[in-house]
Amino acid sequence: MRKKAFASVLSVALSIMLLAGCGNNAGSGSNSGSSNSGSSSGDSTAATATSAPTDAAEQSFEGEELSILVSAGWMDNRYDATIARFEETYGVTVDLQTIPADQYSDVLQTRLAGGTCSDIFWIQSNPFAIESVIVDYENYCIDFTGADWMSVIPEARLSSCMVGDTLYGLQLWHNSPEYIMVYNKTLFTELGITEVPTTYAELLADCGTIAAAGITPWFLPGADGWQHQLSFFQIGGVYEEATPGLYDSLNDNTATFAGNAKMLEVLNEFKELSDLGYFGEDWIGTSSTNMANEFGDRNVAMAMANSSYIQQLKEDTGTTDEFGLFLLPLGDNQNFPTNPAGPTMFGYKGTEHEDLVKAFFSFVCTTESLQEILDNSPSYTNIHVNDPDVVQHWLPEEEAFMASIDESKMLTPVLQTGTKFTNDYWMDFGADMIAFCQGTITAEDVLSNMDANRAISAAIQGDPAWN
Repeated sequence: MRKKAFASVLSVALSIMLLAGCGNNAGSGSNSGSSNSGSSSGDSTAATATSAPTDAAEQSFEGEELSILVSAGWMDNRYDATIARFEETYGVTVDLQTIPADQYSDVLQTRLAGGTCSDIFWIQSNPFAIESVIVDYENYCIDFTGADWMSVIPEARLSSCMVGDTLYGLQLWHNSPEYIMVYNKTLFTELGITEVPTTYAELLADCGTIAAAGITPWFLPGADGWQHQLSFFQIGGVYEEATPGLYDSLNDNTATFAGNAKMLEVLNEFKELSDLGYFGEDWIGTSSTNMANEFGDRNVAMAMANSSYIQQLKEDTGTTDEFGLFLLPLGDNQNFPTNPAGPTMFGYKGTEHEDLVKAFFSFVCTTESLQEILDNSPSYTNIHVNDPDVVQHWLPEEEAFMASIDESKMLTPVLQTGTKFTNDYWMDFGADMIAFCQGTITAEDVLSNMDANRAISAAIQGDPAWN
């Protein structure tokens, strides 16, 4: 497979993210009921098996080139084997253009506005994102309504792929608990920490114990630009719990981020941990590149990661330590980060290769491709699709963690998915969190800036609640 180098790729090794092969880790043969969206690997309301979508009829694309624009971490080597087979099957070349995460949004918007977008492009989608990120989706996106591969997408994820009854996107993502606390259970025990923290006070005390042993309590890669703000957004349930109806009020513009007591509490707790050095002396300048080794060398005790990152830790470092999972307790949170959203691919309406684009979407939705994408994922143990023939690889640690969560604590989506226009300013919010920790702005400024930015998106979309 030939890939043109479009830009240098930032490492997104936290997968964590996004994510060496899962195929040899048997786990359970199915989803086992574990789900961060309340559904199993196949939703009962959707089609049961779609081993061979047939949208793209047999036709010749010999010599054509398919370009794909994607943010770092959303495809990685998971798709390499599938892309290679696609190239061989159709006699084409795939030009994979991977953009650093902190540059991707600007590059995408420039290309869309200039009419120079790649044949396929990706966004981090949620139920509001097609309208708020792509905006002019009818002119920019291929309409896939009626495509056979639609039945591969679980019901819980369709709202991130559609506007009304029109299908625009394809989301092939995992169903693991996303960005919870992964910790070295063996190390905790050695330091006398016998229970995971469930309140901020307990987390603070445990961090003190860990730091006193010369170990960084919480590895936080601020230089990646997109990870540290997860600590604020993934605990959306605690904000809704503190102010019932908050999400609805934020969505109809009768509430703001600014002045929210629980949000201010969380930001101030975050800064306290930073000030005490519990993220590491230079967390703002640290990337996720060496995170697995830091865990393996016992230089760090915990980090926010996807649950299946435990597998990558063991495979990459050879450590014999045991690891576990717990909910991030900033703001005394004990809510699960329910999130049916994820990176989603779209076909560019201005492409000269529309049939080839459709062929690619169908190709990646076959059982063979879905299994291949999962088995080649650096850390993910499952893929959330309606295809019972795909063998999932859930870890025992994931299954035990999911079994421990009260279902009543899984009802609220993460803040960036459950509220309008919020995820559009992910990177801006992260930059403001760093500025707050550096003392150049206040916690209230961080929240007020989000309100101002959300209003900009609302105005662009003409949302009547902001008129």
